[in-house]
Amino acid sequence: MIPQAPISYSRYRWVVMGVWLYSSVSSFMVLNTLGILLPAISADLDLSPSQQGLLGSASHWGNIALAIPLSWATSRLPPKWLTAATLTMATGCLFLQSWAPVFILLLAGRLLFGISNIAQMPARALLTRQWFPAREVIYLNGLSNVFFGLVVGGGLVMAPVILDLTDGDWRMTLRIFGLYLAGITVLWTVLGRERTNDADKDVVTSQGLDVLKGALAHRDLWIGGLGFVGATISFGAFLAFYPTLMLEEYDISLRLTGGILALGVIVGGIGGMGIAWAASTSGREKNFLQVLGLLMIGSNLGMVLTGSVPALFVLSFFNGVAWAFFPILVTVPFHLPGLRPRELAVAFAFTMMMTSVGTSLGPLLTGFLQEAFDDLKLALFVISFTSVSLILAGSTLRFGAQRQMIGS
Repeated sequence: MIPQAPISYSRYRWVVMGVWLYSSVSSFMVLNTLGILLPAISADLDLSPSQQGLLGSASHWGNIALAIPLSWATSRLPPKWLTAATLTMATGCLFLQSWAPVFILLLAGRLLFGISNIAQMPARALLTRQWFPAREVIYLNGLSNVFFGLVVGGGLVMAPVILDLTDGDWRMTLRIFGLYLAGITVLWTVLGRERTNDADKDVVTSQGLDVLKGALAHRDLWIGGLGFVGATISFGAFLAFYPTLMLEEYDISLRLTGGILALGVIVGGIGGMGIAWAASTSGREKNFLQVLGLLMIGSNLGMVLTGSVPALFVLSFFNGVAWAFFPILVTVPFHLPGLRPRELAVAFAFTMMMTSVGTSLGPLLTGFLQEAFDDLKLALFVISFTSVSLILAGSTLRFGAQRQMIGS
């Protein structure tokens, strides 16, 4: 039997996925800077703590409700044009939010923005499958973490600066973000490409409900998703309410709080590449998740309990180290045995949906806890413990089977 030549992968794959990841994390940057804008929005529209929590979670409701049906439907579309269409929709939603004269329209704009983000996720899975071998997926996800850290961290630094330069005009700040996203849409339209992966030429495409059954029947997919939920509950809560806590409890400015949060995001992003390499070469993914889960809980608690600026920067640094777990969990769908392209698209969308479940619940739970306790500090203290889900995921995921799959 003549041995088959190895499948070749063009170097252009890094351009395609680099631009795609940049566009995706830019959307997340807009979502995650809400906490910086929230005091100005609340003063303008006279929002209660519960309304603030609803606003913080609204962009994720559509993800939770529509992730599976949308991924099933959009996985049949060309990923290049699916990405361009969803970026265009997201840009329009930002301008809708900047115009909204009342809370309900602002809420609707956030909801539609979230739907545009989740509708885009199948494109990432399909493009990754087209352009990258399985063994490189964890490194690609590590690169995604780097982009997330730099872009979202940069957004947390720049949002209060832009807000100051516009005399506290949150509407103008959102319009500037809208123009930024429009430019990225053009960039993707010019540079984005698709290709046919030789490994999938003879694969029979799954149809109908078989796509959902094939994707959602895997135990590890659910465990990895639940691991994300707890961690992102605390993440969403802190991004939405931590700037307010620092301002009201410790008289720390929004600009300084943005820098503190940005440090953690940047460290987590850059550290994700190192964690991806260490996890893939050492085979100790379980231990990484357990240790990073403990570190996340401890650093979250410390950030709530102190107003010392030097200590907050140190704690934010270690919180960022804890967030370097992301490439480990997000790689799980790409190594589930026997997944075909459309099933992979649904499985990946499910994983991202579970991050939205947590990010949505975080602000919502914090807002209600604040009203129940009449104490924002206590609310964030309680929320800090939800990251225990990382420890549980690290104890139950079967990473050994995934490594055998990669090596086969």
